[in-house]
Amino acid sequence: MTVAGSREHQMFPALDPQQLATARRFADDEPRYFLPDEMIFNVGERHAPAWLVLEGSIEVLRQDGLSSSVPVTRHTTGQFSGEVSQLSGRPSLASGRAGAEGCMAVSFDAPHLRALIIGTADIGEIVMRAFILRRVALIDQGGAGSVLIGKPGSADLIRLQGFLARSGYPYVALDSDTDGQGRDLVHRLGILREELPLMV
Repeated sequence: MTVAGSREHQMFPALDPQQLATARRFADDEPRYFLPDEMIFNVGERHAPAWLVLEGSIEVLRQDGLSSSVPVTRHTTGQFSGEVSQLSGRPSLASGRAGAEGCMAVSFDAPHLRALIIGTADIGEIVMRAFILRRVALIDQGGAGSVLIGKPGSADLIRLQGFLARSGYPYVALDSDTDGQGRDLVHRLGILREELPLMV
């Protein structure tokens, strides 16, 4: 069973009304309304704030190096976006857009998010657990990272995979011979077999 499947309720918790009211006091700005399908944050965005949904929803998507988008979750009232990147200033591993009904949300930049985590023990524990589990799940699923294309078991491919794994950077590895997307990209770019692996 995956981290996402076994701990989904901890990855995507909803704050109760009292917790929601407490958390709002730590927000870095007034609530903001987003139109339906309006982008709220993008993959690769540095210092993207975490967002607490007050009304409507935020649809979260992950992408790979081939620009394929996959839905991750839908945050509704009392739920918050983000993962550990929001605390460290690293690039976001996912993108988020307002749901079909739009979204009213408040933002928490890194200093305000840290203040929330430190200043409210119960909410801080909920947020940190969710952020850590989300990051682990995105890395496990290869979300928003690079795509490696090569021959499984080749020394160069194994070396790249090891480096990315040690760095906590998500990736997906495609077989250059048997995976359709990988094979097509190698042919389209005119890459020779001896020039593999390819990192996109």
